[in-house]
Amino acid sequence: MEKWRVRAIGLLFALGFANWSLWGYALAGNTLRVTFLDVGQGDAILVETPQGHQILIDGGPDSKVLEKLGKQMPFWDKTIDLVVLTHPEADHITGLVAVFEQYNVKSVLWTGVGHKSNIFAAWERALEKEDARIMLARAGQKVVWSQNFANGSMEILYPDDSAIATARAVNDTSIVSRFIFGEQRFLFTGDVTKIAEQKLVDQGIYLDSHVLKVPHHGSKTSSSESFLAAVSPSLAVIQVGADNRYGHPAKEVLDRFAAFGISVLRSDLQGDIIITYDPSKGRTHIRHD
Repeated sequence: MEKWRVRAIGLLFALGFANWSLWGYALAGNTLRVTFLDVGQGDAILVETPQGHQILIDGGPDSKVLEKLGKQMPFWDKTIDLVVLTHPEADHITGLVAVFEQYNVKSVLWTGVGHKSNIFAAWERALEKEDARIMLARAGQKVVWSQNFANGSMEILYPDDSAIATARAVNDTSIVSRFIFGEQRFLFTGDVTKIAEQKLVDQGIYLDSHVLKVPHHGSKTSSSESFLAAVSPSLAVIQVGADNRYGHPAKEVLDRFAAFGISVLRSDLQGDIIITYDPSKGRTHIRHD
């Protein structure tokens, strides 16, 4: 793999509606908000902590993410604490280049894996220009973007150096991360295929999570039975474009979720999917726009 050199509802949840203040931004008390943004055929996930920090995982296939961020964040807030690029394909990286142009990004987390494309070259230029702390993601890493994040953590589960060196496709270099807040666990998976999924299972890594971001938009190349059994999610979120040319999500994958009793939400059907969690009340609220 080419590497860029780095310089430095009844969903088994308590269903309800979050209390939104002006611009839908202020979070009450100790509330976490995770929004799976509907950006078409691509991924973009905004995590907002009770302390007001924002983490953006991928940016989708175009600049639509800017419109989405504008609705989720107040107009005066032009800072994103952490940008995560799971892997450098266009449907994940393109929107992030646009984000760099409009927002002050404090930290960037990515694998350092390159891609021969114009948009990746634009990503490189954006990193050169942005005065951000650059972190390389590797399995076992605990991600710190602020010293003031009580009751939560973010851990990188994949990839390690060996996985990057031996991956046959850039999808299998995707960052897989577990985000924990209180008793709630989210598993973010990029576009990993069954190959990477099986590596995680074989390594005995604890994958059990309440919410699964479905790998690779619900492609039949991902979401294996062994992986779903290990993750055992209550809810699976598929980020996918309406009537996309890839046929995502695959029927066999949807059937597999049904067989496991896993509830599914899809951005092509539900739009933005917003999950809020308050550990002090032990309640999770899910809504979609």
